[in-house]
Amino acid sequence: MGTPYGRPIIDPSRRRSIAARSLVLALFLGWASANGQDKNPPVPSRPGTMVTIQGRVSLSDGRPAARVLVRLTTRGGVPREAFTNDQGRFEFTSMEEGGYVLTASSLADPGLIADAVETDTSRTATGTLNVSLILHSTLESTKKPKPSVIHVGESAQKVPKEARKAFERGLKLKESNESGKALESLSRAIELFPEYFQALTERGNLYVLQRKLTEAAADFAQALKIYDRYGPALRGSGYCKLEKKEFAQAIGDFERSISLEPENANTYLLLGIANLELDRREPAREALLKALSFSDHTMPRAHIYLANLYALEHQYLHAADELHKYLEADPNAANAAEMRKMEAQWRARAAIP
Repeated sequence: MGTPYGRPIIDPSRRRSIAARSLVLALFLGWASANGQDKNPPVPSRPGTMVTIQGRVSLSDGRPAARVLVRLTTRGGVPREAFTNDQGRFEFTSMEEGGYVLTASSLADPGLIADAVETDTSRTATGTLNVSLILHSTLESTKKPKPSVIHVGESAQKVPKEARKAFERGLKLKESNESGKALESLSRAIELFPEYFQALTERGNLYVLQRKLTEAAADFAQALKIYDRYGPALRGSGYCKLEKKEFAQAIGDFERSISLEPENANTYLLLGIANLELDRREPAREALLKALSFSDHTMPRAHIYLANLYALEHQYLHAADELHKYLEADPNAANAAEMRKMEAQWRARAAIP
């Protein structure tokens, strides 16, 4: 597609490879646990910077733990609390940089708790830190809470004890940035229980971060063959298709994932990019704005793609404003200098009568 107005953020001769070069670090993060931290080295603290700590609480078999109390405590002992939503998601916004300890517990079943996770905001360069917590029973006879509606794929699942332990160990190793060991544990869980679609999905996530997209796509496909209504696997499948430039198929996966997990900003961002690749501007705009509606600091890169969309429509002032918002949300971004230059160029173009 030609551009009559000069070079956009993404050169049109290279737009079809957006995903392959720029999405893994920024967009694949936050699916479960702290997936992207292997790729994001620690950065020094920035005085006055506020971050978002978010994540997911799940049961030992991978199902989301809804309406669970999550407690976040600073190393100095100051607590904050939040409840998970129906997808097991939680979020603490406007947190100062530093070290935190997170725990979770079920109010409906006091016997279900999560081991404390200690983390530090210096482990993220994006302003958002993702944490995964897993509830386990402290009593042998504790009955696990069930949601009001359970798909047959999950209700029939009986995960062997050793497979579950390997899965949980894999998630903890991933939290600790030990990808190799995490991969071994997840593979062991799958070996012990081949129907373990949660473990297949998590292993697929790790493969994506290692750029082993063929292996990742195979794991996501197998997970969906076992349980075709698993949102994280649909998102992973869509991402692999986006990388392969199968944009229409990727959109289908992202839309299905959103129908199951409507509060995942990453999926909306990926959906927006896939639509933008096909020049479906209104669906792209809607998805990108939805991604930003969760928090500018959670999905700052959505501003870049929204800016590119406005530039395609010759709305240069709006495009420049979006880049300005991106730089405000992530002033120390690696591409900050390039974005500031582009913002200035577009503001100059907008001023031309």
